Amino acid sequence: MPTGFRPTFTHLLRGAWLALAAGGVAGLLIGGIGGRFAMFVLRLTSDDFVRGAESDDGFTIGRFSLATVFLLLITTALGSVAAVIYMSIRPALPARWRRAIWATLCGAIGGAAIIHSDGIDFNLLEPTALAIAMFIAIPAGGGWLMAYFIDRWQPWWAKNRRRTAVASVAVVPVALAGVGIVPGAVIVATAVVAVLAQVGALRIIATHVAVRGAVCLGLGALTVLALVNLSGDVRTLL
Repeated sequence: MPTGFRPTFTHLLRGAWLALAAGGVAGLLIGGIGGRFAMFVLRLTSDDFVRGAESDDGFTIGRFSLATVFLLLITTALGSVAAVIYMSIRPALPARWRRAIWATLCGAIGGAAIIHSDGIDFNLLEPTALAIAMFIAIPAGGGWLMAYFIDRWQPWWAKNRRRTAVASVAVVPVALAGVGIVPGAVIVATAVVAVLAQVGALRIIATHVAVRGAVCLGLGALTVLALVNLSGDVRTLL
């Protein structure tokens, strides 16, 4: 990381913009398009009466509508937010296992958020085991893909302006979905971190082994809690 507020702010903001774009593309491809494909498969494998039923999220099963477009925007925005979080903790993760760790965490938290035993989705859609597996794999796959994109795009990000411009199109839904709140919050947070980075002691702490260990332990605890919550619903459904 460079020294001086302006170079530091520019460096951090460039990384945040990379995360917004990479997460947006991953969220659109895996969460949005992948999620709709999963629902299409489950519509074919389930009884006919599920077609036209309203899902737990308010979407009509088996029908493409404006709600589907809204879903794509939301998954794009969620992917961008998740990728910014990943980018923030990425230096603390073991380089060899970054993607696997993040994919596991996303799969556990995403699965726990999506799968509920008291809703209609996983009580009507069949086979139940396939529905559960796909809606754990989708957030896990999205987490892995955004981490992969960040690793692959970072060498040319902001150097190849044409590629950067194309990839940055994924940031537009983030601004639309959050009415500017998400990008604004990212800029403010980046400025705060850039100010703190001017304190030499804080720069050293950020790279300390103990801090890295604390981050890994925290992620491990979140994963375990999410898996415990998820396992309860899975046992009830199966």
